[in-house]
Amino acid sequence: MHDTAHDIGRRFFETYCAIGPVAILEIGALDINGTLRDGAPAGSAYTGVDLSPGPCVDIVLQDPSSLPFEEECFDAVVASSCFEHDSMFWATFIEMVRVAKTGGYIYINAPSNGSYHSYPADNWRFYPDASLALAAWARHQRREIELIESFIAKRRTDQWNDCVMVFRKGLRGDAIRRRIVDALPGACNIRRSAAGDVENLMVPSEDMLLLDKARARLAASEREVARLTAELRALRAGSGSHGGEASSDVRWIGFDC
Repeated sequence: MHDTAHDIGRRFFETYCAIGPVAILEIGALDINGTLRDGAPAGSAYTGVDLSPGPCVDIVLQDPSSLPFEEECFDAVVASSCFEHDSMFWATFIEMVRVAKTGGYIYINAPSNGSYHSYPADNWRFYPDASLALAAWARHQRREIELIESFIAKRRTDQWNDCVMVFRKGLRGDAIRRRIVDALPGACNIRRSAAGDVENLMVPSEDMLLLDKARARLAASEREVARLTAELRALRAGSGSHGGEASSDVRWIGFDC
């Protein structure tokens, strides 16, 4: 788990699950360089499911699109850095909504960029409108949810930009006092609901911006190399002419001696 995924997951629990011990389900819970479980409220009933056994996995699934739980079981259902590997993430998402309690939260963090990494496959990347698409899919499946927030997080020490989406099951309509994105000033393409304008709109991805900066630095370096090369040629040309005269003088002086 990379640095921003771990930090934003912790912020999700602090923002939406701070009322006390809650029932939490994590999809893709296998501990690889960290786990969301670390940030869960103390005393919470935490269940981790994954396709492979290992640390932090309580139940090994045969099919992520069929969760072995009754409806309305969990206060929060979370998935971080696993939807890109899920061949049918939309089916998994509907299952997450199904097992969440009415009024409960669904949290998804999925990469918006980054290199190919197959565990066991790497299928998808998620962009700013993904939250709207998932909300529409839930409605199509007759599941009422509302989008609370979505954004693209700024990277830190790793290559990844996270597409973060938070939904609430049911349509309560009451005001949300704070959101994860409130504490992330570098985030872009922010939605605080399904309606309204996108805040801090950024059309190029951070990869594209970094590539443009690298190209600009390369072009500046090439210009500097060209300038220094021209100066060196001029110096060589000047020293070659002067050096020819000097060598002639030395030769004749030696003859006179």
